[in-house]
Amino acid sequence: MAKHIWFSSATDVTGRALAERLNLSGTRDKPRNLAAGDILIGWGTKIDRNTEIPNGVHVLNHPNAIRKCRNKYEALKLMGNHRDMADYITKVFNKNEIAASIVAGDINFPIVGRKNFHQGGKDFWLCLTSSHLQSALNDGAQYFRVFFDTDIEYRLHVFNGHVIYAVKKVESPGEDHWAAQRKEKVMDYANKNNVAVDAATLDYVLGHLAKEAQLPDRIIRSNKRGWKFTNVRVNNLSANLKNAAIKAVEVLGLEFGAVDCAKLQGGGITIIEANSGPGLQGNTLEKYVEVFTAKIAELERPAPAPRKVRAPARPRRAVAGAAAQANEAVPADDAADIAIDPGAMRRMMNACANDEEARRLIDIIMQ
Repeated sequence: MAKHIWFSSATDVTGRALAERLNLSGTRDKPRNLAAGDILIGWGTKIDRNTEIPNGVHVLNHPNAIRKCRNKYEALKLMGNHRDMADYITKVFNKNEIAASIVAGDINFPIVGRKNFHQGGKDFWLCLTSSHLQSALNDGAQYFRVFFDTDIEYRLHVFNGHVIYAVKKVESPGEDHWAAQRKEKVMDYANKNNVAVDAATLDYVLGHLAKEAQLPDRIIRSNKRGWKFTNVRVNNLSANLKNAAIKAVEVLGLEFGAVDCAKLQGGGITIIEANSGPGLQGNTLEKYVEVFTAKIAELERPAPAPRKVRAPARPRRAVAGAAAQANEAVPADDAADIAIDPGAMRRMMNACANDEEARRLIDIIMQ
């Protein structure tokens, strides 16, 4: 049994970490020679078209489901059209619908424009007026939804129908976190492209840029804009919030995912998006290693042999002549273990008075 994790260039940092911890092969490309019984984990897999996986392969997050999830607009539409999720998804309108929808009163300013495929706080347009909307369209916004006034924003990690870990976004004090996030990104780009970067110079530049930033950003709660995740107890979350996140993963056809959701000012819950390959560090990474280890062990466990179930004995029925004698001579539970002498059978059949008695005798013997 081969075991693989299939990630993308955007999810390879965590993908490689999981591969190492779980003793899997990790790849950005479709694993070769997949066969029945193999295990395949899709971790933010990036494909341009649906792909076929051989029958019998155990797949956790099929690449085709990930493909639907990556298109944020299509994923929101899919969730919003599901009867159990309609209350948790704000209406979304594509770039060709938005102007007419505003005129019709289906959506009102302020609204937010996004691209169908986006990550973090990138490709975000807050539109307060029609001119803002037109600028967003000119800049490449592809879909729009109402701007919601958030009280607390959460990320709930869902695995196999359960919330396994939960965090919320809180303001990150000071400027060090802001600079550290950007330094990590710059160094990642540099290392991937074999570019040498002087760390001391980078620290100096980012330290000065941080003083010019307005932190935290009150509109986009991103870890690059003065926010960070902090752990919250799963048991302290409302049942509605947990159920909405679990349902989102199910509706998208995933086995696991990180669901960004929010508690709104004045009450209410909304789903922002789902992620099929979230970045993991520290306790969150350890939790995923734990649940994946248990799931892989379950899939590797041999299937139990099917139990032989003896068909219940038919109730005995009193019959006349030779049939009655056979009924007394051969108990139904033991009939299958007794060899019938052909000569004795012929004599019993000859003793039957009619066809009905013969049929009953045959039923008794066949028990």
